[in-house]
Amino acid sequence: EAIAAGMESAITHEDMIITAYQCHGFTYAHGALALSIIAELIGREAGCLKGRGGSMHMFASEFYRGNGIIGAQVPVGAGIILKQKYLDQKAMTFSLYGDGAANQGQVFEAYNMAKLWNLPVAFTCKNNKYSMGMSTEHSASTKYFTHGDYIPGISVDGMDVLTVHEGSRFAHDWCVAGKGPIIVEMKTYCYGGHSMSDPG
Repeated sequence: EAIAAGMESAITHEDMIITAYQCHGFTYAHGALALSIIAELIGREAGCLKGRGGSMHMFASEFYRGNGIIGAQVPVGAGIILKQKYLDQKAMTFSLYGDGAANQGQVFEAYNMAKLWNLPVAFTCKNNKYSMGMSTEHSASTKYFTHGDYIPGISVDGMDVLTVHEGSRFAHDWCVAGKGPIIVEMKTYCYGGHSMSDPG
């Protein structure tokens, strides 16, 4: 969980994160107790969502869950930061998504809105080289940090917690300085399959 640990160490308690599934590390890093995460995984009342959300839908303070619909959290992340900007809060949001969602229309619409409204959001692509079970070598465009056209982007080694920290700190400082959105590509690797039906 180099991405969760490195990102969390670079932001403040006012900053927000929203991600897709694989949210357990982020939930823990953003303040949820390990007991509440485990209880949620097995459907118990002591879970962070009283056992109703399961593995893909976990909340913590300023952490807006995993999302089971591919790419749906990206425009929601732009909406979260729009609220923060409207209330004049000095914060930013990391809106994470996987490489499998990177070419979806809703992601590009979120980029467009964020740039037009100069929202302090870091759109962060976790590129684990596999869009579910398909290698990204079969994808049309794999330089995900360049997808923003007028939005600048950086590429970071997502396997190195210190590099993730520095990349996240750079994105955080960019956003809170009022420079608008940024795209961050975290290059990582998926050691296991997407699900139990894809053992890897």
